[in-house]
Amino acid sequence: YTTLFRSEPRETGRQRPAASVNPQCELAPLKVMKTMKTLRCMLLALVAVGVSLRACADEPTAQIRATTDDILALLADPALKTEARNSERRQLIRKELDRRIDWATVARSSLGRHWAKRTRVEQTEFVSLFGRLLEETFIDKFETHHGELDKVEYLGEKIIDEYASVKAQISTKDQIVHPVEYRLQKSGKDWRIYDILLEGVSLVKNYRDQFDEILAKSSYEKLVADLRAKIPQAVAVAASNPS
Repeated sequence: YTTLFRSEPRETGRQRPAASVNPQCELAPLKVMKTMKTLRCMLLALVAVGVSLRACADEPTAQIRATTDDILALLADPALKTEARNSERRQLIRKELDRRIDWATVARSSLGRHWAKRTRVEQTEFVSLFGRLLEETFIDKFETHHGELDKVEYLGEKIIDEYASVKAQISTKDQIVHPVEYRLQKSGKDWRIYDILLEGVSLVKNYRDQFDEILAKSSYEKLVADLRAKIPQAVAVAASNPS
């Protein structure tokens, strides 16, 4: 995934300006955000909750924190750092992400108005492929960047019926500050993430804008083929044949 992201020079000691959607985004090579920073920060945001300076008793934050604590523990476990157990470690992290992120809602919202045009089989395949692409990218970035986190401060939380919003401010060790907002929906006893805003930029909207542009110029079949090409072969085969 090194072609998916570009590094920017870092500005220390102050908050970066809000990121914007890249009007030149295309699926090949899938440039998810304008630069590496937005998605990288989102991943740091997920990890960051586990090392917050202040515990939050509210249920949505507590559940996010439990998940990210587990991910941090997996990343820190010396027994899982060996090459021989790499696949096992990634599978365990994948299970934690699956428990906390509503991939179906993320995929459906990202495809937007094009979702209703797809058959049920196509929808199921898209959820699986797109979810796996995000998942594999998330895990790669977790493993690379989790050590950059310095602290997290919560700015507030709102719960309205079955929906919740958790706002936080994340600082990295190089003194860059990133505002984050998690959006969650309650499913049974669980709160599941359906979108994350980094510096005001919605992950879902960014993908939706990107997919709108791609599908205006190309076919849905080509989009799916490109998604499949971006993830490891074994993962792509499993995602193309969801149970």
